[in-house]
Amino acid sequence: NLANPPALMASGFSRVDLVAFLDSGRQLEYAPADCEAGAVTLLPRSALQLRTFGAHCGGTPHEDNDPHDGPGVYLVPGVDLVASCTGDYDPEGLLIWLPGERRYGVWDADHDYLLVFGPAVSWSQVAGSPAQYINAQWAFEGSDRAPVEFLVPWPRYPHQ
Repeated sequence: NLANPPALMASGFSRVDLVAFLDSGRQLEYAPADCEAGAVTLLPRSALQLRTFGAHCGGTPHEDNDPHDGPGVYLVPGVDLVASCTGDYDPEGLLIWLPGERRYGVWDADHDYLLVFGPAVSWSQVAGSPAQYINAQWAFEGSDRAPVEFLVPWPRYPHQ
C-alpha cells in the first residue's frame, strides 16, 4: 500500500503536485464527452498500490530492437491512478505513474502497450487537460495529441 508518504517516496512516488491534488479530494475536471473513457474517478491516495503492468513491443516502433523476440511481456512496476470510468472501458491503466521512469503514462490492458508522457510532463499538466492525456492510448495523430511514446522496457525490466 502506498498511502503513507514514506512508502510513496520509497517507491519513487515523489510527485508532490499529484499527492497534494489527491489529498485535497479533487477529481479531474473536463467534459466527459471529450474523453474516450468518459468521466474518470481517481483513486484516493490511501488506495494507491504498486503493481506490475505487462508491456510488449510487438507492433510498436521498438519491435525490431526488442531483444526478446516472441511471446511474453516485460514486467513494469507502476501505480494505477484511476478507480472507475463511465465509458465502455476498464479503468485499469487509464492513467498511471511509473516510478522507475519517473513519468506518467497510460497502459492498454487489451494489447499490453505501455505509453509514457514526456519526461517533463507534470501532474498539473495532466490535470489541466485530462482528456488529452487519457485519450493518448487511442489518439496517435494530430496536433491535439498528448506528448506520448511507447516505453522501451529493456534492459531495465524483466521479461517473462
